[in-house]
Amino acid sequence: MVYAIAAYSITLGVLGLYWAVLAHRRVEAEAARARAAGSTLADPRRGFNAGALLLAPFWMLRHGMTVPGVLLLVPTLAIVPLVQRELWMPLLFVGTVPLAAGAALAFVGNRIAVAHTGVEAPDAFSASQLPWALAGIALYTIALPWAWYFTQG
Repeated sequence: MVYAIAAYSITLGVLGLYWAVLAHRRVEAEAARARAAGSTLADPRRGFNAGALLLAPFWMLRHGMTVPGVLLLVPTLAIVPLVQRELWMPLLFVGTVPLAAGAALAFVGNRIAVAHTGVEAPDAFSASQLPWALAGIALYTIALPWAWYFTQG
């Protein structure tokens, strides 16, 4: 079972990485067309932030939310010992905190990141957020499933 999950995670990881790169390329192309036509550029504060969703505590630390980021890092790091001790009820409670924070940041993260970085150009902003999305997708679809596979004796 664990092997099947780890094996299929490669396919999902590649598709996720491809999606993130295509989304970034789309933003670049739209910005280039808008500049060539002399029209206004799209607002980078709108949209979905996959990096903030997947790497919420680390994303918060890097985008000027130090105290909330550290506070969110505590339950995130507490997940591993809870799983190792098979404490499922506390895990459900503790795991909900980073999940909810990531979900909220997925929808408001672009506004926070634009305010923190000051990058107003949509293509430059997308380029600044692309490594976060790629790292989060690679972590959850490739690194963690295969680490789980190798730690299962």
